[in-house]
Amino acid sequence: MTYLLDSAIKKPQVLVTNHTSSQVTSSSSNTAVTITGSEITYTPHALASKVVYEIGFYGERKSYIIFQCLTLQEYDGSSWVEINSRFLRNIGNSGTLNQNARYFFHYRFVIPTWTGSKQLRLITASSSSNRQIVLHSLSNWDGSAVTNKFCNTNLLMYSI
Repeated sequence: MTYLLDSAIKKPQVLVTNHTSSQVTSSSSNTAVTITGSEITYTPHALASKVVYEIGFYGERKSYIIFQCLTLQEYDGSSWVEINSRFLRNIGNSGTLNQNARYFFHYRFVIPTWTGSKQLRLITASSSSNRQIVLHSLSNWDGSAVTNKFCNTNLLMYSI
């Protein structure tokens, strides 16, 4: 997922989530869900100037429009809060119906460092109803049956 030299990476932490079922985001507007496999507790290296949160996951929606907003959050000790609005990401398609949308998403967030441990996660929600997406499950129709292949979520955090 990353192409930095080993000497530049300090304190890498990897989380691979092996999915056995899909995750469907909410069909209601402005109802966020945590992307399974995106939550991690991380303590930066003492000499770090930045921390990198890097994630890869799969999502699809067949035969309808999808649109989601991704938000990187941290736990401040009492609640989950957005780290910074510049880390917002939008995913999805627009336009006509009956589009098959299959995506592998890969995001890298470079954030200011901190001291001690901190929990981070990625949430997703749509501003409109019925714009949900199916995560972690690649579906295939062969003409007579639907089969699902499950896709891992890969999360890498490190200090630079």
